[in-house]
Amino acid sequence: KYNTMSKSFGSRELAACLLCLGFKEEPQTGSRHLKYSSSNPVEKGKRSFITLLQGKACYDPIICRKYIKQIMMLGFTKEQISLCKLS
Repeated sequence: KYNTMSKSFGSRELAACLLCLGFKEEPQTGSRHLKYSSSNPVEKGKRSFITLLQGKACYDPIICRKYIKQIMMLGFTKEQISLCKLS
């Protein structure tokens, strides 16, 4: 399903991609998790943010696919994600 996006990536690459897509970094509150809010409007009841675990050089491929799916559920396309050099 995600054959064109099978490259693994780490927290730095993911954070850079989210900023490239227009996400806004929320203030950190004493944990290793960072929260990025989407600039796209979302349906009521759906999460408008992505939480990522920082300090990971390379996420597991399954986790990478889950992050890509979360980004796509917030209204971004594979092409937009690819332009931000995540995949």
